[in-house]
Amino acid sequence: MWEVASVRKRPPVNRPPLRQPCSSSLPSSIRRANSPSAILTEIQKRHHVEKTEAADSDASSSPPLPDEDPPTEALNNDLAVLADYFPDVQIEVLRELLKRFDGDSRLAVSIEQLYKYKLEWARGRLQNPPRDPGEPVPPEQQFRNFRYVIETTKLLKNEFSSIKADALGAVMAETNNSYSKARPILCDLHNTTTWNVLVAALGLKRKKTVEDIPSVLLDKGKLDSRTPRLLATRSPELNTELNKLFLQLHNHRTATDLEAASLQLAQSLNQEEAEMAGSLFECQVCFNDVPFEEVTSCTAEAHFTCLDCVRRTVSEAIFGQGWAQSIRASMGTVNCLAASDCPGIIPQPLVRRSVLAQKSGNEAWCKFEARLASDSLTKSALPTVTCPFCPYAEADNLHTTATARTLKWRFQLPSLPTIPFILLLELLPTIFLLLIPVAILFPTTLVQAFYAALASLSTKQRTSRFTCLNPSCGRKSCLKCSKAWHDPHICHEPLILSLRKTVEAARTAAVKRTCPRCSTSFVKSSGCNKLTCVCGYAMCYLCRANIGKSGRDGALDGAEGYRHFCEHFRPNGGKCTECDKCDLYKSESEDEMVRRAGEEAEREWREREGMVGVKGLEAAGNEVFGEGPFWKRWLHEMTFQDVVDKVVERVVVLEDRPGPTSLSI
Repeated sequence: MWEVASVRKRPPVNRPPLRQPCSSSLPSSIRRANSPSAILTEIQKRHHVEKTEAADSDASSSPPLPDEDPPTEALNNDLAVLADYFPDVQIEVLRELLKRFDGDSRLAVSIEQLYKYKLEWARGRLQNPPRDPGEPVPPEQQFRNFRYVIETTKLLKNEFSSIKADALGAVMAETNNSYSKARPILCDLHNTTTWNVLVAALGLKRKKTVEDIPSVLLDKGKLDSRTPRLLATRSPELNTELNKLFLQLHNHRTATDLEAASLQLAQSLNQEEAEMAGSLFECQVCFNDVPFEEVTSCTAEAHFTCLDCVRRTVSEAIFGQGWAQSIRASMGTVNCLAASDCPGIIPQPLVRRSVLAQKSGNEAWCKFEARLASDSLTKSALPTVTCPFCPYAEADNLHTTATARTLKWRFQLPSLPTIPFILLLELLPTIFLLLIPVAILFPTTLVQAFYAALASLSTKQRTSRFTCLNPSCGRKSCLKCSKAWHDPHICHEPLILSLRKTVEAARTAAVKRTCPRCSTSFVKSSGCNKLTCVCGYAMCYLCRANIGKSGRDGALDGAEGYRHFCEHFRPNGGKCTECDKCDLYKSESEDEMVRRAGEEAEREWREREGMVGVKGLEAAGNEVFGEGPFWKRWLHEMTFQDVVDKVVERVVVLEDRPGPTSLSI
């Protein structure tokens, strides 16, 4: 309850309605804009239409908006525009930009600066993952109105008078002038001062905690009441925040403590009355005497079991090794605990009541239900899609060769990529003559290959983004790599970057030579195989041997020079049959050497990272190696089914667009 101090009332001022941040995705016209002026024009046009539609809507259906001064409202409008167009930049950066520039051109200048120098302004403060299109700016990250900032600063100065003004101002700027975020930091600073540490060590005064209601807020004349009263400030927004921060929390804790104390008293009185009346029941598991309200019986032979034993059994099943023995998953409840050969179960409402009676009962019951759902999915043997961040799962509609017969398909209209395949279809009579023996010997092979290709095409065309429908999760993930979804998403992106760096380093090392004297690296572009470094060290490009002067003194130890290379005459330029020295000009193919080094580096990387056989990383290798000649990929990789898949992908269109899931579990 608030008690408002007597202050001079100001006449009400009609404020323009606060524009809500845009909730629609960016139109294609804005995405096509290639200059700051075009961006600003499109955004202002779109926001003008939204404000017009909002003005025409029924005002009575929307709740009243808090009072806000016009400068703050304009800043928040500009902040919503910037946040809508730059979702990969943190809100803090956008606020700094709008504070730095002033005037009517503030928004245009901010857009131009971010458009040209985004990385310089952000300095690493990028939003990862980016905000969703149309996601509104949270209220705690918007600009605070002037009255809220003044009242918050005055309130914190009165409470933390021992903290310097510049330190308090720095904390306020760090938390966007938020009272609820600045007060915990100031409490820590207050408790770590030398004087307060000494006073707390002597036991003269306890440390200040966030839960304590500040004395400057308490109404001194109402301290005897059970519910404390707070003095109102001149900011309605701050009053609402203080009410939620202190009064509602205090009332909730008081009600919770009162309920717990009442329940404990009722249970003790019930136990005493049951003992006096002789109506206690003996638990056939722990042999304790409990009243009727704390006992349950199985459905078969009415074995009595106390709720405490049921609660401990469920906890052991969830967090221990007793699931298979104690839980009847098909019924979603607990087996009879009194006798091992009893076929009865304990009713699920009583199991739920026993679990919820403990402190963390809601969390334990949710885990119990999630374990039941997971066990049911495992026994059903259905193809499922599971959220990697929570137990939520859905039945997958992945088509097989058998179910692909239900798909609706048609031939696609001729286009530039499909024209060659359509021209090849004119050779169908000849192809049919060649396939007649195959059709006679294997009548179902071609049909199965076609429907297998349809199933593969259906899998390729479905979206890879999976949205979890669990209210406590709601995260988006990728069906292929099971990682969090970021737009634009690249599967195994960190692993691809690591593999690419490893392969590139191996390829570079295969053609690079390093001088052992001065550690200078170089690559031979042309000429003979005798390489001389700038420091005077000479080496063979093929075997890397020292063939020049080996020391500063001019010693000729190992100074072979050109005698290191073969000097015999070879008519056809083939391999010398008289010696095994290196060739002066001939060297092995660098392309083949580089490819072998890259493939070896990829093999070692996969073994080291445990990614042997994992698909989806071929893009990194193709970018470094190149895809290679078409005929090599055809001979080494393409099969008959791959050929059918390629043809079907070019000439067939599926009318039923497959989704990621079909049935929610």
